[in-house]
Amino acid sequence: MNKKLVNLLALSICLSTLTFPACKSNTGGKRGDGIVLRVGSWDEYIDEGGEDSYVEGSNPLYEEFAEYYTEKTGVKVTVEYVPLQDNETMYNKIKMGDTYDLLCPSEYMMMKLKSEGKIQPFPASFFDKANPENHYARNLSPFIEKQFTEGGWYEYIAGYMWGSTGFVFNPEEIGATKEESRTIMSSWSALTNKLCHREITAKDNVRDSYFMGLGLYFENELLNEKQSFLEKEKQFNAGSITQTEYEQAETHYKTVLKNKMNETSDQTVAGVKERLIDMRKNIYGLETDEGKLDVIAGRLNASYQWSGDAVFILDEAESESDLLLEYSVPSSASNLWFDGWVLMNGVEEEKIPIATAFINFLSEPINVVRNMYYIGYTSCISGNPDDEENLVYSYIEETYGYSEESEDLPVEYDLSPYFGEGHILTVPENQTRRQLFAQYPDTETAKRLVVMENFDLKTNEKLNRMWNNIK
Repeated sequence: MNKKLVNLLALSICLSTLTFPACKSNTGGKRGDGIVLRVGSWDEYIDEGGEDSYVEGSNPLYEEFAEYYTEKTGVKVTVEYVPLQDNETMYNKIKMGDTYDLLCPSEYMMMKLKSEGKIQPFPASFFDKANPENHYARNLSPFIEKQFTEGGWYEYIAGYMWGSTGFVFNPEEIGATKEESRTIMSSWSALTNKLCHREITAKDNVRDSYFMGLGLYFENELLNEKQSFLEKEKQFNAGSITQTEYEQAETHYKTVLKNKMNETSDQTVAGVKERLIDMRKNIYGLETDEGKLDVIAGRLNASYQWSGDAVFILDEAESESDLLLEYSVPSSASNLWFDGWVLMNGVEEEKIPIATAFINFLSEPINVVRNMYYIGYTSCISGNPDDEENLVYSYIEETYGYSEESEDLPVEYDLSPYFGEGHILTVPENQTRRQLFAQYPDTETAKRLVVMENFDLKTNEKLNRMWNNIK
């Protein structure tokens, strides 16, 4: 599905429009006569350049930033990019004394680091949208900005990638018809459904598994709440209730979703344990990465996945096995995850403008496209709706937009929540269930996505005991 836009490729050879004030000091955090910015993130989670890059033959983006910053400011900068295995490895390295200037944790680890005072808020100047150099603040997706603001994280994390969780599945194999398959896979009960017996995998970690268990445990209750909210929405659109009444209903619905999908009472944990035991009896197995290959090859027909991995699976299954797989988000609730940059406490003052410049560099539209192309995940950056041409939206349009060569019927897909009003894309009908849907879920789906919060030590110990007894 990845395609290269001619106009974007042409722009990629242009110099960045970022400008920085001259920096007089270059002391501290030195390597030779320069400043070292130490960045911790995930392996293959930034455009590394080379032949696999959107801009073939380019250098890794962190090297390009260092060269650019040095040229613009006269301050020699080196970015030491440290790939890490997972959030727990990241945290343990910090506990053991490793130091970083910028980290890219997932949402719950960001919350943990914040609660322990290990990160600091970004300077207020970083969020000034009037400053044309602040590409992050100016280009942040409205959807993500709203999530961060409501969650109380906006000042502490600069969003990088985000997505949902759901099921990748073969609609030709689960049920007797495609529609039956889609109905089955729109429910958490797919994990315990006999039609998926030994045909579906789940994640081998306690947080994802507990979230799945909560989905199973509260599914009927959450579906009832959803139906009540949709009725209020229908009444609002018909003009029979006020906007205030609708907003109250929406707030109530979101609160219920958040509370239920983060519930950790002893009664709930016991109920979740029973559901997960039933799940373990039904699924093929637990996996981290190997399940992707099984679904791509057609050896298994379904797998619970993060949306970015789902896009990879859909792409590879079509090209390698000629399988048109689909992606489904449970209709009661599912997970909203995100990764983002945090500024560590204790960072030398002179490094802070370099760290924020690094984030702004990655938030320039051409670099956003490069990272999305290389990684396959969805950027928190969507581009400034006031710009005459939005390169990020153009990339999505070129990648997923309808063409006369398509065998599917054209349909309209509303991307306004992510790119701003008026961004409605005409796409092949199957993209409402495939890669585009995985990257940018429709409005109704987006409303039932829930961030799983960080739990305290006592709760984590309780959940780990529960999960170890099931595995």
